[in-house]
Amino acid sequence: MLGARRRLILVVTGTTVALTAAVLMVVPRTWTASSDIYIDYKASDPIGGRQFSAVLDESYLQTQLDILTSQAVTERVIDRLGLRQTADYRASVASLGEERAHAQLVRRIGESTQAANKRFSRVIEVSYSAEQPEQARDFVNEIVRSYMELSAQIASNAARSRSEQYNAQLEKLRKDANRIQDEQTRYQQQVGIVTLNERDEALTNELSGLTNTLATVQNQRQEAQSRQQATDTLLRSSRPEQLPDISSQPAITDLKSKLSDAERRLSEARTVLGPNHPRTVALVSERDALQARLAGEARAAVEARRLDASRLAGQERELRQRIAALRQTILDQKQHRDRLVAYQRELEGAERVYNAATQKYDELLMAGNISAVNLAVLRPAETPTTPSKPKRAASLAASVPVGLALGLALALLLEFGTRRLRSRDDLDRRFALPVLGQIGTHVVRP
Repeated sequence: MLGARRRLILVVTGTTVALTAAVLMVVPRTWTASSDIYIDYKASDPIGGRQFSAVLDESYLQTQLDILTSQAVTERVIDRLGLRQTADYRASVASLGEERAHAQLVRRIGESTQAANKRFSRVIEVSYSAEQPEQARDFVNEIVRSYMELSAQIASNAARSRSEQYNAQLEKLRKDANRIQDEQTRYQQQVGIVTLNERDEALTNELSGLTNTLATVQNQRQEAQSRQQATDTLLRSSRPEQLPDISSQPAITDLKSKLSDAERRLSEARTVLGPNHPRTVALVSERDALQARLAGEARAAVEARRLDASRLAGQERELRQRIAALRQTILDQKQHRDRLVAYQRELEGAERVYNAATQKYDELLMAGNISAVNLAVLRPAETPTTPSKPKRAASLAASVPVGLALGLALALLLEFGTRRLRSRDDLDRRFALPVLGQIGTHVVRP
């Protein structure tokens, strides 16, 4: 079959190569320029406050690839290159309208832009295909520049947004700390406590002294009551001046001595002068006066004993009241100090949170003020010297096996359509007859 159809196969192959050459001459050439970008990021993000890991590396790079081919970058490229002012764009607007023309321009730029990175590499290759080499170079460089500016803007916007949030939070924390400080100061002024380190030793010592005094007064009151009870019992059978405790008092003893002397002198006067003598009468009056004084002093002493017990009971009540008031004062002071300590703890907590937020805010300010992005252009785009499409040598080389395959396929189809006897095997398969001989140069199998 190959021998019989060799001309057809050669014609199809030649025709395929010729058509390929003709198409290559007609198809416009496409030029592709590329640039390499190195993406570097730190393990921690000062703005987002998050930690990167090796697992997230591919995700981060894929995000950057999506940003490179995003519409936001394309819009910046259109504005920077002034593509809306070109004649082609104005003609497209006139025929399609502003929105469709703009969408078509964005789609065409997006389809012509390619961004890819190698596995386990942070280097991204950005390429752009255009009809002119200079246009491809300019587009790639502008895409890279727009991408870097957009990345810087995203970082700065995040920092500014977080900075505004922190400003509001810092203001709230500052007001809370000032409010707690004001409340603590006002409370200190109300209760009269200057510092939290003040001690209540004076009040404690006073309370201890009053407690000891109360114990002493209680003992004295109990003794006075016991003496009063004993005195009341003795008064039932004796006169006050005859009581041992009363008679031993100096005033009573002195009056008894004077009364004894007056009795002695009265007895002598009665014996010598008689009962009606003026001196005897005067001594009687003196004796009666001394007896009245003695009885009055004794009664006064007994009443003093009674008043002493009442006085000691009154002192005891007063001491109890003073002790209760002093204890309440000490408890109030302790309660005031506990509240001030609570204010102090609350203030220290608010200050710690405020200081931590201030430190974080400083980091955000530094991150927001840094204009350089974590990108580096390793290789800027240059003007391409050879077109990327079409590849003439490779296409012509590929057209030869394609033409051969088409020729073989066509020959096979023709062979199946019109069956011919081309060998002894065809005779053996088609007819059940013996072969007597063979004409030709082919060797016939016996």
